[in-house]
Amino acid sequence: MKSKSIGSFFVVLTLVAAIIAITPSAFADHAKVDVSAPAGSATPGCEETNSCFIPAEAIIDVGGEVTWTNDDTAAHTVTSGDLKNDPDDVGTEFDSSLFGPGKTFSKTFETAGAFPYFCQVHPWMTGVVTVQAETIEEEEEEETYANAMSSDGSVNVEIESSIPAAGEEMSIHVTFTDADGNKIQHVNYDINAMQDGTQVLSEEGAHEHEAEGMHTTDALASDGPVDIQVTILGLGLPDQEATWTGPKGDVIELQVVPEFGTIAALVLAISIVSIIAVTAKSRVIPKL
Repeated sequence: MKSKSIGSFFVVLTLVAAIIAITPSAFADHAKVDVSAPAGSATPGCEETNSCFIPAEAIIDVGGEVTWTNDDTAAHTVTSGDLKNDPDDVGTEFDSSLFGPGKTFSKTFETAGAFPYFCQVHPWMTGVVTVQAETIEEEEEEETYANAMSSDGSVNVEIESSIPAAGEEMSIHVTFTDADGNKIQHVNYDINAMQDGTQVLSEEGAHEHEAEGMHTTDALASDGPVDIQVTILGLGLPDQEATWTGPKGDVIELQVVPEFGTIAALVLAISIVSIIAVTAKSRVIPKL
């Protein structure tokens, strides 16, 4: 009986510590985003790593501004549209015309949606602006947060998640930083989410050039807990797996309980780092 009481006491302490550590956290500031057309983007090849514009996806709120800077030696354009799939719609939303090295082009977005764009001179250069309908302030109390450092102390994984009701999708924002808080480039990872034994999100081999990834689950079937799991696969270009560095197989987990709604202090968040065997053929999600 005594040993059981001691064990129960430590379980309670662990849960209390987890609850105290949980605080609502807003996503990154999306009022203004800077995008670079990097050196060398005028030469084909950057499209293979989705790095012709950095970041390739600019995420802002309605009313936010995106500023493109030409850091290349050649002149570029920032022209809205998808040249391959919808050539008749090219340039209808915005068109910078040619701007040379060191010059900038800015655009304010007043409508929510996804706005693909490209360079008319170098059409392999593509990117997208994603404009969110709701501001971060409106969502601040509808999110939960967890983070943990990899086993070797080199990669900190932050997971932010919305807290949807049954029938709604869950938004998941993942950020990778080093021990000093600097964003890490070229992170490869798997992300999965389970609810009531059903997989509501499965993305294997995700690659983030600029440290941040946005993911969306299927519509949730119930108010049951959702277990989110991020597995670090390594650091490096996606087509050069043999040269990847950093931690491989570290797992960060977060559990979100939708029925708790805006009572963020009661959301059971778990930051766990564990080492699992990661192979190309099998990646299994351990149950919490």
